[in-house]
Amino acid sequence: MYYFRKVDVPGLKSYSYKSIDKSFVANRILNPYWWSVIIDFVPSWVAPNLITLTGFLCVLANVALLFYVSPDLKEACPPWAYISFAVGLFVYQSLDAIDGKQARRTGSSGPLGELFDHGCDALNTGFATFLGMNALGLTQSWWQIFGVYSCLANFYLSTWEEYYTGVLYLSECSGPVEGVLTMCAILITTSFYGPELWSKTLGQLLPEKLADLISSYPFLADLPLNQGFIYFGLFIVIPNVVGSIINVYSAIATNPASAEKAKKFSPILALLPFPIVTCITVTYPFLFPSLIVSSPAIAPFLIIVSFLMGQQVGSIIVAHISKRVYPFLEMVLPGLAISATGLGLAVARAFIVAGTSREKVVWEEFEMTAEILWGVAVGCGVMYLVWFIRIVADLCEVFDIYCLSIKHQKVVVETPNAVKGKGGKRSSSKKRKNDSGNEGGATRSSPRK
Repeated sequence: MYYFRKVDVPGLKSYSYKSIDKSFVANRILNPYWWSVIIDFVPSWVAPNLITLTGFLCVLANVALLFYVSPDLKEACPPWAYISFAVGLFVYQSLDAIDGKQARRTGSSGPLGELFDHGCDALNTGFATFLGMNALGLTQSWWQIFGVYSCLANFYLSTWEEYYTGVLYLSECSGPVEGVLTMCAILITTSFYGPELWSKTLGQLLPEKLADLISSYPFLADLPLNQGFIYFGLFIVIPNVVGSIINVYSAIATNPASAEKAKKFSPILALLPFPIVTCITVTYPFLFPSLIVSSPAIAPFLIIVSFLMGQQVGSIIVAHISKRVYPFLEMVLPGLAISATGLGLAVARAFIVAGTSREKVVWEEFEMTAEILWGVAVGCGVMYLVWFIRIVADLCEVFDIYCLSIKHQKVVVETPNAVKGKGGKRSSSKKRKNDSGNEGGATRSSPRK
């Protein structure tokens, strides 16, 4: 095996996925009237991970479209592009929701499904913010950096909570459901009125009587809508943070498995990798904002951040499904290595440029150029891909499955008395099973953070 050890195999085969979804929109609207409908159009031979990957590629395609129509990410896009962004995000959300349904009905549930789902979601959390920030007119600013780190922090916290409780908790207002739908609404609105709409203040947009009412509160009256969305998102995140902490310590007090994990590695210390890598990566744009924050170089910088934080979340999931100790060093070292590589290249460039002229001083030429950042971003992406493929290859070997296709097709028997609306078919138990009793070893219900 490339990543796991033999001692991890029993933990992988005994893993089972659990979740609690409190979202009203998901439970009362989308699931009964949309997700449960479209799943019937998916052929039984389609692998759940292929559905997940297709949704993620829809987002990547739209991010590529954004870079094409607005290379510096600051220019407004054509109206049709914002419609495309909204459709892509909604398709991603829909496919992300039905991959678990497909896994259960094809008998292909397992730890690989959760890792693949969470891995794509973690990267999408960072990449999709490019679309929203352009629509809101907040690109090339600290607001964009703050927005990306905030979204990634919320995702990290949710995964940290799942590691210690053994349950994925989805709050009444979660990013993958309400957050994505809000972003779709913003994108569609932007297609009609343009990004400049969101730069207007509440005082300018509200009716005269309401504007007069809040005029005595300058913070509200002069607050641009785009910044207001960021504050509102932060306001929503706070109760989620408190809820996650309560859930973790309640589980430690009542669940022996959670208490054992906490005994091996403190939950408080387990929160540190994210702020550590955040401090490391944000230091350079903080010291030299004109070189990154207010320039096109912000794009590769945030791509690097998305890969590093995606690897952190993936490491937690891997430890969770294999019952390993919390992977603190595995989550911190890549950030240190990538940051050191970028700084090393910047220093090397400074020496090379200064060496061509006696009048130039080395440190006057020290800067993290867009070319260096793009090079580091590509390297970071390759590092993430190699790390991810090694884990996927091991899971396929352990469970004797394929990643993007169903190796052991579930036998389906036609039944004349089958309930109408369920496809007129009944599952047979004549499919090949592995040591854990099903193909993959766990019941997977579409993990939506």
